[in-house]
Amino acid sequence: MLRFVIRRAAISILMLVAASALVFAILRLLPGDPIITRLGATAGANPEAIDQLRREAGLDDPIFTQYLRWLGDIFTGDFGQSYFSQFSVTELISRRIGPTLELTAVSIVFALLIAVPLAVFCSLRRGSWFDRAVTTGSTVGLALPQFVLGILLILIFAVELQWLPARGYIPFNEDPAENVRRMILPALTLAIAAAPLILRYLRASMIEVLDSSYIRTAEGKGVPHRRVVIAHALRNALIPGLTMLGMVIGYTLGGVVIIEYVFGIPGLGSLAVESVFKRDYAVLQSVVLLICALFILTTLLVDVLSEFLDPRLRTGRSHG
Repeated sequence: MLRFVIRRAAISILMLVAASALVFAILRLLPGDPIITRLGATAGANPEAIDQLRREAGLDDPIFTQYLRWLGDIFTGDFGQSYFSQFSVTELISRRIGPTLELTAVSIVFALLIAVPLAVFCSLRRGSWFDRAVTTGSTVGLALPQFVLGILLILIFAVELQWLPARGYIPFNEDPAENVRRMILPALTLAIAAAPLILRYLRASMIEVLDSSYIRTAEGKGVPHRRVVIAHALRNALIPGLTMLGMVIGYTLGGVVIIEYVFGIPGLGSLAVESVFKRDYAVLQSVVLLICALFILTTLLVDVLSEFLDPRLRTGRSHG
């Protein structure tokens, strides 16, 4: 077990370093210049002043030198400084990370509340019209872009029915009720997009468990059907599903970028979109790297938890 944790942690660190290099290189290949974008349409901009600003920002150094400097600063907790607001990137991220984590957590809860009951009912009624309808719906949910789904929910619940606000964010500590109202639509958008991933995987896992010999043995001993399904089948089917849950969290974090911008939530996603328009490399690369780090950390924790809860993984690895 300890050897597995050490190996997975080492792989996660290598993945994070690779992600940082990839993010840094891709951003430098994008068209545009943050200094020119910052100056905008300023008339009579002095080329010497532009070169001076580039030197001050460190943008005139070779890309590899810029990357090593940025990576070294990260290890000291310094993510650099925004080219536009002149605020510390660490300060900007600390202001925005709360809404993103809240939206992600609520979305995952909604996705589980949608997917788990449907997966159980579909596995118990496999091949029925209900199973086929849910499977078809999950396929549509996977194919439908999240921003399109978000706009549809706004049109229905905010414009037509006027049940919920369309945009905006209120911190929970300022007004809990209004925070919940404004969080429902964006969280539901992400949940509807993420639930099909959980549903399809859990349905297949439930069907496999329900066909197992120990389930038939429990039913043969007269154990109530509800207890067999919940205490035996669902509990054992959820353990392999932890791996999929890690992927869903990463998928949700990726969707946050667009959904926050659509719903006007001041989180990391909207900060990333604003930084794209401004070519603010310092902010954008740090936000993307942080999202990658959260995804890698989540998958690491999920893999370790799965290894701990499922003895079959340890047995199979020791035999291998």
